[in-house]
Amino acid sequence: MKNEFYYLAQRYYRDKVFMIWLRLTALTLISASIAETNSTLVIATVFVCFIVLIKGRWIIDEFMGLKYSAPLTRKIVKCYFYAMTTLVGLTVSYSQVSFQGI
Repeated sequence: MKNEFYYLAQRYYRDKVFMIWLRLTALTLISASIAETNSTLVIATVFVCFIVLIKGRWIIDEFMGLKYSAPLTRKIVKCYFYAMTTLVGLTVSYSQVSFQGI
């Protein structure tokens, strides 16, 4: 016994997920185009890491469904994600700086 509100809500959720997916795809294309350039600037690495943080936040909140989960679970997952992204970004930035001899 599904009413019209159910179908509207389902359609809204599908449209919302599709729009997030389009944004994730656009950000992936932008970061890939920046990463594939011959530029080894640290600012490019920082910008790509920033894009990864935005994408990860959307994935954690919307696709993994942690937006409405227990606060402790959400904090653990987000802290792990932020820590790993920061460590990878710092490692790549350090290697770029040390190879350039700056």
